[in-house]
Parts: sequence; C-alpha cells; structure tokens
Amino acid sequence: MQPRIDTILFDAVNTLWHETYSILDVWAEVLRRFDAVRPPKEIFLAEVEHLPWLHEHANSLETSGRPASDETIETLWAEFNQRILRSLGIDAPIENVVSQVLPVFDGIDILYDDTLDVLTTLQRMGYRMAIVSNGVYQQRNAALMGIEDYFDTIIGSWHVGYMKPDPEIFNMALRQLGASPEQALMVGDTWDADVVGARSAGIQALHLKRDDPVDESRDEISTLHGVIEFLNHHQEQQAQN
Repeated sequence: MQPRIDTILFDAVNTLWHETYSILDVWAEVLRRFDAVRPPKEIFLAEVEHLPWLHEHANSLETSGRPASDETIETLWAEFNQRILRSLGIDAPIENVVSQVLPVFDGIDILYDDTLDVLTTLQRMGYRMAIVSNGVYQQRNAALMGIEDYFDTIIGSWHVGYMKPDPEIFNMALRQLGASPEQALMVGDTWDADVVGARSAGIQALHLKRDDPVDESRDEISTLHGVIEFLNHHQEQQAQN
C-alpha cells in the first residue's frame, strides 16, 4: 500500500505569492529616494546591462553544491544594485544602497488570495510543509507576509547551492522534514523546475496553472485549493484499498 502523503512542498514566487509592481516601478521609487528621476527606458537599459553579471554570479551560488552565507548574498545583491545606480549616474556608497534600495524590494510581493486559507487548512489537517524555491530571500519574504510559521523549513537555491530541477534540493527538504519521497507532494507553477524536478526525486507533483486551462488527469490545478482536493481524493483512494 502506498504511504500516506503527509508532507507538502511549495514553490514560492507565482505559487504562494506574486509581485505587485514591475521592476521599473520599483526602481522609480528607489530613484525618488535619491532625489533623481530617470525615464523608464533608461532604467530598463541600466538593468539589462547588468543582468548578465547578476545571472553569472547567482548561477555560481545555485550550482556550487555548498551553502552561501547571508553576508555573501547581501553583498552580491547590493553590488548589483550599486552597478545599476552608477549606470543611471548615481554614485551612491554601498551603505546607502543597502539602506535605501533593498527595503524597496521588500514590499513588492503579495500573497495570492487562496494562499493563507489553504496553508491554514493544511496546517489544521496536520500536514508538514516546506518551501523549496529557486531564487533568494524566500525566508525573509515569507516572514514579511506573515506565513513563515506555517513552514517547517524554507529552502532557497541561492542559500543552499542547489537549484530546481536538481533532485538534491528536494532531497534536502525531505531530510530536514524526516520524510520519504513517497510521503511528499510538490506544488509549483513551473513545469521543468517544479514538476519534472520533483518527479525525478520520486515525489508526486501538482502543476499549478493559474491562468491556463487545466487537465486534472495530468495532475494540473488552477488554484491552491486544488491541493486540498487532491489530498482528499488520495485519502479516499487509500481507504478503498
């Protein structure tokens, strides 16, 4: 008999929460703090100029196979922001970048309407939960949005040195939760990273497609409430066997 699913792994961005402002809006607010105004096209070009540098360094963190310290990550992010400011003609010292730029980015994410209700229901039902996400600052963002305590562990690729779809990032979460792959369910919006990655680690996965038609026979869901429906159906099947 297949083990009961008792552990839910969630992706973060575009699964539990999403960005409410465009990057151009965020940088416009940053520049306002430096008493500067720049055209949107100029802001866009400044970011595009330095994105290859950021992607190269982020990729080295996400594939290093070893953890990165908060200090290392904050230094990298601050330098990226400082490079953009310099391209926009603002030569700000690093301490001003940290104090004036980073806080603006803290306010751009918002929970989906179904997130809190589903997390509360799953917690009440006794499920262990974790975030397994590519990117950075998942723990801080979860805390800012008031959902950190729902999760037994929060794993981000920049911090741990592995990125989805590498099975190891999923296995790290399972080890921390004391769960086997057969006990776990992954929920995410990205096919390759979330679904293919989880299945390569032996974990069942639900593909969250909020804006597209779904095929339930392929384990696709349109909202997070589909997680609860899937789990209830799974329990009913087990009871019949």
